[in-house]
Amino acid sequence: MAVTNTDPDLVFHALKKIEIIVKGDKKQFVSDLLERAGATGYTLIKDIAGKGEHGFHEGRLLFNDTASLVMFVAVASDETIREVASGLKPLFEKNSGVMFISDAQVVRLEHFMRKEPAAG
Repeated sequence: MAVTNTDPDLVFHALKKIEIIVKGDKKQFVSDLLERAGATGYTLIKDIAGKGEHGFHEGRLLFNDTASLVMFVAVASDETIREVASGLKPLFEKNSGVMFISDAQVVRLEHFMRKEPAAG
């Protein structure tokens, strides 16, 4: 049986999603970049494991958080995501890591838009 949405107030807003995987020692660089670009928030997942061009990477490395991999997930406007991607380009030219950009839809758009300071 197909489920039909009958809620007229449920609106999907198109945004972009970026997923960034870097070594833990680049965590501060990426979080600062996201903030400067205007992302209103992100999810940080630590101890990522996986295999890529540089071989297999362990998740949790005992007593070495900076060598383990972390993943950032953020959703924002196309303009903001382009600014983040542009800021990451030089990082990925010299360091291992990857970013994925895809279309996303959100329901509560106000949570993903930067709030402008009140005029004073």
